[in-house]
Amino acid sequence: ADLGTYGKVMAGGLPIGVIAGKKEFMNALDGGTWKFGDNSTPEAGVTYFAGTFVRHPLALAAAKASLDYMKAKGPALQEGLTAKTKRMADALNLICEQQHLPLFIAQFGSLWKIKYKEEMPYAELLFTLMREKGIHIWDGFPCFLTEAHSKEDVNKVIEKFEESVDELIAAEFLPSRGKDENKSQHRVQEKPPVTGARLGRDQDGNPAWFINDPARPGKYMQVN
Repeated sequence: ADLGTYGKVMAGGLPIGVIAGKKEFMNALDGGTWKFGDNSTPEAGVTYFAGTFVRHPLALAAAKASLDYMKAKGPALQEGLTAKTKRMADALNLICEQQHLPLFIAQFGSLWKIKYKEEMPYAELLFTLMREKGIHIWDGFPCFLTEAHSKEDVNKVIEKFEESVDELIAAEFLPSRGKDENKSQHRVQEKPPVTGARLGRDQDGNPAWFINDPARPGKYMQVN
């Protein structure tokens, strides 16, 4: 499906893996040097291994085209992607710092990921809101920028991230703290007080732990 201009943040490519090593070990997999269509045969016993995309001709062709492209572009390709991603990550982190939020954007090369400094109930709503605003992003998964992302795409991600954060703060799903404030008095402890307890919100809308109420099947009771 066409994800649209801003649906490329987590758009995946072809799955592929590479096994590499010394000839003495690799020969056990492919039988050594031999070719189809002539009289050559494997020099060693071939180990059977398979998977959904193992030796898939489309994946192999795409991998070769990608390697040729990276070789032609040289180091400037990675340097440009890193700079593009860093600009976006820095902008997103600035938003988090200005709002004093307990989350940050980790970044390395073209990879970036939204990470939390502490447990927060309903934190996944950030991803839901961003998707609703046209940014295709998976809950808790790492993201990548590519050459397909333009400056306008990156600006759009920053804009929609800020909009989503502002809306979640206004709805009190994200805790925004002043510079001199201590951690929120309603912060829920990171580990459940009782095995099997689930996070939720109490009658005042504050984070709390709940367990099944034995006296009321299908209902929950709050635990400290």
